[in-house]
Amino acid sequence: MPTPNNMDNNPETPSDIPSWLLEKNQAGNVKVRSSGTNFIAKSLHHFSEVFENEFFCERYASKPMMLQCLDPRVKVIVLFAFMLFSAFASSIVILLALAIVALLYAKLSGLDMKDYVRRVWAYIPLIIFIFSIPGASSLFTKGTPLLTILQPGTFGLRGGLYFTASGFKMAIRLALRPGISLSFAFLLLLTTRWTRITGALASMHLPLLLVSIFNMAYRYIFVMSDMASNMMEARFLRTVGRLEAAENRRFMSRSVAHLFIKSHFLSEEIYDAMVCRGFTGKPVSVDSFKISSIDILFIINNIVILLVLIAGEHLF
Repeated sequence: MPTPNNMDNNPETPSDIPSWLLEKNQAGNVKVRSSGTNFIAKSLHHFSEVFENEFFCERYASKPMMLQCLDPRVKVIVLFAFMLFSAFASSIVILLALAIVALLYAKLSGLDMKDYVRRVWAYIPLIIFIFSIPGASSLFTKGTPLLTILQPGTFGLRGGLYFTASGFKMAIRLALRPGISLSFAFLLLLTTRWTRITGALASMHLPLLLVSIFNMAYRYIFVMSDMASNMMEARFLRTVGRLEAAENRRFMSRSVAHLFIKSHFLSEEIYDAMVCRGFTGKPVSVDSFKISSIDILFIINNIVILLVLIAGEHLF
């Protein structure tokens, strides 16, 4: 047995361990620089949102709530009627009433109201309203001053610069109309599976070629998103160090070109596979649609609502 006195002479003692192995780990004090791959991580996040949205829609479409229990043909006709009416309505009061109707149907259908409002009103309507504000000034719209920006005579402006009441009403209408259309469109998509929507369109004698295009385009969104996500993930795992902006742009351009070429060949392979399995150009649906008493009650209820709104359009 080696004693403490002769341990230094033993070739297997710790004294033969290299000094760099005995140094304490200083990794906690080292500052790691960004790898410059944030754009890849963000792209992966956006691609994952595509699939999250599908799961989001599927979760709500399976709930036994009001709109989910209706025939998809009824929903398509009624919700499209509301969207069409909002495009022609000019009264802000009536447009707000349409927005309230959409919110009420979303609540009765068990949708998450916070997420629903964010998806519908927090992006496109808000952006349209912001970009419409300059058009509400006296430079473009004449009318009763609502908010004065520059007094008359400033910078050579005889009447000054101000926002008009009619201009603000115009901006509000421009923001409300796409918001209302998105509200009813989201109601249809969130409460109805896509296959039932296209099946309803086919049963309503929409051109079968158009229905097939809708079906294939919907499925291709997820196929191409999955391919692009795999490319981004592979690049992210193989990236070491910092990437320059020019290199990022070159990678994105090459990826887009590769996806375009791959999608072209993939479309031909898919079509050949469909033909081999008996596809004749006519979409086949396993769903059977039947109008029930609930559907008739829903139609009558919405006819009354539309008539009231049409009458209010002439009053306001």
